[in-house]
Amino acid sequence: MSKNTDSFQTISDENHSLRVLITCLITHYLLIEIELSKLQAENLRISREYEIYRARHPQRVGVKHGKAYELKQLEKEEIVDQSIKTPRKIGAQIGHTKQIRKKCENFDKTVFVNIDHCPDCGSEELSRTQEVRERYVEDIPPQRSFTTRYVIERRYCRNCKRLVEGEVTDALPHARIGLNAMFIVVWLKVGLRLTVSAIPQVLKKICGLTLSEGEVIKICDLISEALGPYYDELISEVRTADARYMDETSWREQGKTIWMWAFVVKGVTLYKIAHSRGHEVPLEVLGPGPNGVDIHDRWAPYNILAQKTGNRPQQLCWFHILGDTKEIAQICGEEGKQFHTDMKCIFKKAKDFNHNGTTEDVEQLIREVEAVLNRNFVSMRCKKFANKILKERDKLFIFVTNPDVDGTNNRAERAVRPNVVLRKVTGGTKSPKGTKNLEVLASAIQTCRMNGTDLVEKGRDLISTSSN
Repeated sequence: MSKNTDSFQTISDENHSLRVLITCLITHYLLIEIELSKLQAENLRISREYEIYRARHPQRVGVKHGKAYELKQLEKEEIVDQSIKTPRKIGAQIGHTKQIRKKCENFDKTVFVNIDHCPDCGSEELSRTQEVRERYVEDIPPQRSFTTRYVIERRYCRNCKRLVEGEVTDALPHARIGLNAMFIVVWLKVGLRLTVSAIPQVLKKICGLTLSEGEVIKICDLISEALGPYYDELISEVRTADARYMDETSWREQGKTIWMWAFVVKGVTLYKIAHSRGHEVPLEVLGPGPNGVDIHDRWAPYNILAQKTGNRPQQLCWFHILGDTKEIAQICGEEGKQFHTDMKCIFKKAKDFNHNGTTEDVEQLIREVEAVLNRNFVSMRCKKFANKILKERDKLFIFVTNPDVDGTNNRAERAVRPNVVLRKVTGGTKSPKGTKNLEVLASAIQTCRMNGTDLVEKGRDLISTSSN
């Protein structure tokens, strides 16, 4: 009887142990299931992020303004075999203007080229002249700088009670370099973006003018100071313009990031470099009561600027809007693609009015935009962007009725580009004074360029007319 009792007790203990073990295994299994669920959720999140990343960064991309853009795909012939690629047609492509050097009608000298023996075999048994052909060659003759000695007469003025003298118009006061050379130095540095070390070498080689790097910097200082009144005139023209295009980009001063603002109006480009990217900078340039319409890229400080300058009309850049919807189309599937297509069609319809639309046309366009933006979007990204644009729908179609306003901010974008290249070449400016000089000189050079001339040609007039 005791044996059976012992056997039963043993079996009972084993059963209890097994039950405890099973409970532990079930608990462990449940913990593993919970951990697996977490890992699956994390894997799903990472997969979605990766898909979004792949949509934003295709296999062949470049990066511009922090955003990826797709590069042109290789042709099939390029991928298979470079040798069978169809050669590109030589010369101007379809739709492009031909660039042909015109034949010289005026010439400075004539050179007769005689021949008394055959250049191939050396024979002197040549016939009389059978024909004559003409060839025109343009070249730059060797140049040298020239020095002018001014003998300045000084006479006593009984009215002013001091000695007075005539003005030297070909040079700035106390300068030992003439205005023409100074303007060329500034044009090379800011207009053509040459380095300070390269400019003396170019001038020495081409025209024999010897300058030091320090003189190049001093010349920029003097011309900037002389153009100061002209820069103030540009500010006044920007304030009174009927439409102005605005944009900003980063600049470097003493290795630190600051901001270059561009203001483009009809016939004028103005640059302002400041340590802020906020509304204070354009407010300082435009003043509290400017005229006209502001065209910009939806950067938030422009809204504050509008509030502080009388809530004037604003035109949003459709290039930036469509760029954002294109990115949405890459990420949000069919819904995003439809969103982008609809906005693109509305912009095309607005452009087709060619600035001759009516108020009723604008109201109809706004209704079409509202129909697109008020959809029940599934994607939160589409919904958020649609709500942003919906709040600013009154700023979308100013250009439909106003011939002075474009639907994009492209003019300001083009004005910014040369200085972006300059920043990359030179690394920026080395002092606040150099920064101030740059904004004055770049404004003068770009304004001349807009009007089909250059600083070398018009510099004297700018200094003389603005100082009077």
